[in-house]
Amino acid sequence: MAGKVVVLGSVNVDLLVSTPRLPAPGETVSGISLTRQLGGKGANQAVGAARAGAPCILLAAVGQDGDGANMVAALNGYGVDTGRIRTTASTTGCAVVATSPQDNQIIHIAGANSDVDTTLAAEADLGPEDVCVAQMETPIPATAALFQHARAAGACTILNAAPASTAALSLLSLCDLLIVNESELALLAGSRAELMFDDENLLLSRHLLGLQPDQSLLVTLGADGLAIVEEDAIQRIAGRRATVVDTTGAGDCFCGYLAAGLARGDPTDQAAIEANAAAAIAVQSFGAASSIPNRATVLQSLGSSPAPAC
Repeated sequence: MAGKVVVLGSVNVDLLVSTPRLPAPGETVSGISLTRQLGGKGANQAVGAARAGAPCILLAAVGQDGDGANMVAALNGYGVDTGRIRTTASTTGCAVVATSPQDNQIIHIAGANSDVDTTLAAEADLGPEDVCVAQMETPIPATAALFQHARAAGACTILNAAPASTAALSLLSLCDLLIVNESELALLAGSRAELMFDDENLLLSRHLLGLQPDQSLLVTLGADGLAIVEEDAIQRIAGRRATVVDTTGAGDCFCGYLAAGLARGDPTDQAAIEANAAAAIAVQSFGAASSIPNRATVLQSLGSSPAPAC
């Protein structure tokens, strides 16, 4: 029996500015377009899990404003269960995202995301087949409460330690799987900026993080793919060729797809291969949640088809 994905995280209205290249400090560049759409790492990852075919519940908070109502409606449209999204007196979270084919720059205003608390986490109905996911855009106590609740229920816990913050260190003992990119790993492991991502240094980073034998580290490496770092072994999955239009939300797409695969009962490497392919598709169009492909498209890119439901 497949489990469900429970995501605790942020919901934002994203103001997306597209430009051929990002400005240097103090520089002004001409933009191409400005759009408003669903964003926030929690929302994006929930959409990723839903688009990957998993039942997905989002634990989050929005404001009593038009943006909050619109973002919840958008989540419903993607098939995310929004019944546990709380409406508060704060304004809905907002992110100003300047994006180019090479990179993006983001300014985040937390708003109602700061109102996500331990009571929301305690309300989740969890079982051993379920997968719980959290990031770093909502308060730490809420994530800790969800992960403790998940551990008691035998559910899997995934921490995507993004945006980069040393506060994630307090949650490491509660996660079964830690997902980071290069800069997040360097910050958390206390490594130099020029840290090499060869096998020796990845194993060293795992040791510096203090991960236990039953915990896994997954490092996303951009165009170079990813590495799954276990206690004494590393499995690498190569990057996939893509014409990059916008990288915004690609990491969230990856996390949502990975969680959905684990909830289906797929091995971590198989789930990661599918998630990697989904992220490669996502970067080829503009936006975050709106760029996340459905699973049929991902499987077609991999030349495979889903196993029959049991």
